[in-house]
Amino acid sequence: MIRRTCLSVMRDARPLCTLVLALATSLSGCLAPARGPAKAPAAGGEIPFETMSAALARGRPQDALESYEAARAAKPQSIETRILHARLLMISGRLEEARAEFDLVLAAEPRNTDALYGLSVVAGLEGHAEEQETLLRKVVEIDSAHADALAALGQQALENGDDAAAGGLFDRALAREPSHLAALLGKGAVFSRAKDWKSAEGFYNRAVVVQPDYPFAYIDRGRARQALDDTAGALQDFSRAIELSPEYPWSYIDRAKLSLRQAKRQEAIADLSMAIRLDPGQFESYALRAGALTSAGDTDGALADWERVASLQPRYWYAYAPLAALRWTRGEWAMARAALLRAYEFQEDEHSFALCAALCSIRQGNKADAVATLQIVLDKVPGESWYRDVARFLLDPETETALLSRIDRERSPTLKARMLFYVAVAYLGGAMDRAGRTYLVQITGRGSPLTIETQLADIELQRAGTVKGR
Repeated sequence: MIRRTCLSVMRDARPLCTLVLALATSLSGCLAPARGPAKAPAAGGEIPFETMSAALARGRPQDALESYEAARAAKPQSIETRILHARLLMISGRLEEARAEFDLVLAAEPRNTDALYGLSVVAGLEGHAEEQETLLRKVVEIDSAHADALAALGQQALENGDDAAAGGLFDRALAREPSHLAALLGKGAVFSRAKDWKSAEGFYNRAVVVQPDYPFAYIDRGRARQALDDTAGALQDFSRAIELSPEYPWSYIDRAKLSLRQAKRQEAIADLSMAIRLDPGQFESYALRAGALTSAGDTDGALADWERVASLQPRYWYAYAPLAALRWTRGEWAMARAALLRAYEFQEDEHSFALCAALCSIRQGNKADAVATLQIVLDKVPGESWYRDVARFLLDPETETALLSRIDRERSPTLKARMLFYVAVAYLGGAMDRAGRTYLVQITGRGSPLTIETQLADIELQRAGTVKGR
């Protein structure tokens, strides 16, 4: 189908895909409906419209182009046939040749809006955004209600964050052509940004009716339905998008996120694994799969995924805390410490990363590194901070009474659990080991699962072979 052809040409430029689709659809409309298999070029240079229409319907624009070029060799070229040829070249991915053909048309007719718009799409595909916008504005100057150009300008406004202007341009396009796919999807995007999911769904519904085999319409509607808590509808849409375009990785990611919300880990892992096979350089799939694998108990797989995330996107700081936790689980203290300090680089006010890094150094028997790390905390935090009291305790166990007194006075269960973690770890393996384990149980039962201390307390209990009491 034309829509699949569009996706194959436009793998990394979704906004332009709808423009190519609109142009290809209008091209298909110029051709006679297909009535059977492709035929040989007509004699005498007649344009074989039925043959071309059949080729386009099968998603083979190159066949349509070859059929056209064989016929046009014996036929003088009119403006209309040159535009037809340029469009075929463009949807076949032969952009330089398409540009040259559009230029020939414009040399003869500088105000030909079909050629100007086609050339704007070529410019967009080539990454020339300024040229594209100039050409689109010229089209609108000539024809103020040109739906394709208005929708393309609306998409540019949307990308620039001017939702009000985008909405107005999409409205103008829809006033001329109520079934304009790009304008319908664009208007849905405007409402989605405003979190008016019901209105967004309405426009996506119209888009699906207009182009029932265009996968992005289902993806957008699925996201709107997900926001509306229509889980069944969202799942149906994401699955339909995958059927229509099985090579597009983000549909699997969307479906995986929905599965994770439903605690369907294995389904999510399968979809994320497929997304990774399709696009191994995209880090979000690894991050999502790492979380799912951790929940499923596959720490080796999760560790490999988090390492991959850190390699692909070193500034994605969310990876470093779970990476440190997995290294902590294995007792790989040097690597856990490195990951914690990396997280601390990106979250300079989250001093617990430094405190936990110091614990790693202590367990390595590297007192000098522990002291240096704790001194950084003492130098950076104000005098009344609980981080400072914990740092003093780790440097000098004789300050234990002062820290325990502060813990007793603390009213916040979360903060109380965070401070108690460091006391618990200090007690483990010594005369106070039993008290330390008791503290860990209290922490995992009352602390926030979002804090690094609660996560590590959970790991410490597992390492000690203790069953948590919740």
